[in-house]
Amino acid sequence: MRRLLILGAIVLIVSTLAVAHAPELHQFRLVAFNRPFPAPPFSAPDLNGSETALADFHGKVVLLNFWATWCIPCVKEMPAMERLYQEFKNRPFTVVAVSTDEEGAEKVSAFARKLGLTFIILLDPISQVSKQYGVKELPSSFLIDPQGRVIAAAKGERDWFSSGAREYVGEVVAAAGKGDASPQAVSE
Repeated sequence: MRRLLILGAIVLIVSTLAVAHAPELHQFRLVAFNRPFPAPPFSAPDLNGSETALADFHGKVVLLNFWATWCIPCVKEMPAMERLYQEFKNRPFTVVAVSTDEEGAEKVSAFARKLGLTFIILLDPISQVSKQYGVKELPSSFLIDPQGRVIAAAKGERDWFSSGAREYVGEVVAAAGKGDASPQAVSE
């Protein structure tokens, strides 16, 4: 029994260390999961108070980002996420940014207006959604395929509009259009 637990722990550790990028994407690091897993379902209010569920985006690749207005790395990556969203918004792709700010919609709305953010922003002031995803650091991001499976994740700030990020997301979106957004499909 102990041997089985140790083997299971090793498999889990090794599977989370797999970096999903081709050599030309070496400036854009994230963890791609060899075995995508179902994204925890959730709903949360948007900036207008309307409930929005992850299931509302079924059929799209979703960049799910957890952030806060007080988080300096979060603030730094937001403009790049907006540019990525603008580049891919007419394809089966969206950005859903979940704010963990406790102050609520007014503060987050002012922040979004100041930065010109047009992607979907949801509110998670008691970190209920964040906890479902095991988020302990901000920013944290998850790439979810059109079937609602988490295929990749990143902790910390990323340049979401770098050539590597755009190429990677483009490949995932293209593979999704062919019915396969698995990490193997985008890293070969």
